[in-house]
Amino acid sequence: MEIKNLEPKAVFSHFYDISQIPRESGNEEEISNFLVKFAKDRNLEVSQDEALNVIIRKKASEGFEDRPSIALQAHMDMVAVKEDDSDHDFAKDPIKLMVEDGWLTADGTTLGADDGMGVAFIMAVLDDENLDHGPIEAIITTGEETSMVGANALDLSNLKSKYLINIDSEEEGVLTIGCAGGLDLEVNFDKEYEDRNGDLLGLELKGFTGGHSGMEIDKFRLNAIKAMARLLHDIDGLQIASLVGGVKRNAIPTSAKAVVAVKDKNEAIKLIESRKEEILNEYKDTDPKGVIEIDENPNFDGKVITADKSKDIIDILYLMPDGLFKKFENNIVTSSNLGILEDKEDSIMFNVMIRSEIDSAKFDRARIDMELVRRFGGSFEVKSEYSGWQREETALIDLSNKVWKELVGSDMEVSTTHGGLECGLFKKEIPHVEMISFGPEIKGAHSPEEKVNIESVANNYKFLVEMLKIIK
Repeated sequence: MEIKNLEPKAVFSHFYDISQIPRESGNEEEISNFLVKFAKDRNLEVSQDEALNVIIRKKASEGFEDRPSIALQAHMDMVAVKEDDSDHDFAKDPIKLMVEDGWLTADGTTLGADDGMGVAFIMAVLDDENLDHGPIEAIITTGEETSMVGANALDLSNLKSKYLINIDSEEEGVLTIGCAGGLDLEVNFDKEYEDRNGDLLGLELKGFTGGHSGMEIDKFRLNAIKAMARLLHDIDGLQIASLVGGVKRNAIPTSAKAVVAVKDKNEAIKLIESRKEEILNEYKDTDPKGVIEIDENPNFDGKVITADKSKDIIDILYLMPDGLFKKFENNIVTSSNLGILEDKEDSIMFNVMIRSEIDSAKFDRARIDMELVRRFGGSFEVKSEYSGWQREETALIDLSNKVWKELVGSDMEVSTTHGGLECGLFKKEIPHVEMISFGPEIKGAHSPEEKVNIESVANNYKFLVEMLKIIK
């Protein structure tokens, strides 16, 4: 099926176009320039800052000049994760789009509906001269999936809007009015080397489900880094040769690899096999495709880390808190994701992303991690930190529910999200602006399983168009 012919064509056509442009977080120059050209080709006012954020302004349609200005907001970057056997190059290859049973998905990679759909919605509105709306300020940011660098750098002093509609939520019929804040803790353990004392053994975990570390952290899916530490824990005299895992700080790790030296290979394999069966059994419902493989003769000729230092690293990875910590009713409150494990030249590094609606809870979880790092002899640095978006009761919420019910016949669920939205940063700078967030149904964000419901795209675009028409 031709993707551009899906309804609404205005949205899917633009989504197809941006899917042809590589836009992994940190590689947004091409997509940013594309958006600037899009605006200029339509004689719209546009600006681009040093962080490559793009702001596009469109005048009110005829008869709507007295309406309040509305900001439409999304982010142009995407999480780049692929299946283990995929040869996709996110630096140059377009996303291969596919339609399956009413859903749009990608071939072996993340789809980028988070937040390419938000961008496509905005482009469709800006491109349509037949819509009724007041003045529009489109704000499309960079780096949301990493450190929110774009939102942090954005100058909002000239923003005229009274309302801001963020199009970066992922549940059908859910109106988001608050989000979690976040903190990234980068941990390093300096390497210390010694002669290898034993045989080499390789271990690989792959094919696990993963997912968004905010939206799906309560699904109790396997964290491949944590599972690797569990498999290697208690092996006597183990020396690390190489150790890696995960891809993105905000994605639950689907894979991990290790090469280690062990004093007694047979005993090590026996222990690993036993724990392998335990793990696969425990996660058979959430991670049925996961695989754990042992390589008895790995190819490695480098140095090995001392047994004492190796034990410290494996122990802290095993003990580091991870997953869901607090949930109230249907809302995730506090969580942690050990998302990245890197074998650097001089150190073993891992990143922990802590989220919470409550800043004090976020910092408390971080202090627990910091204390563990100190006790095991590592170093740490807070790489990014941002506050959450506190829930507010506004007239915009009631209006949204009224419009949704008229369109689809049911009430919207009003909720907060455990994902990080840029609204939290914006609210600090423009506290007078009323904000809401919504978006089409997206499953498996931040994983190769990502897909967006086609009918939901149509419902939510109609909702946006009607909101622009009715807001006074």
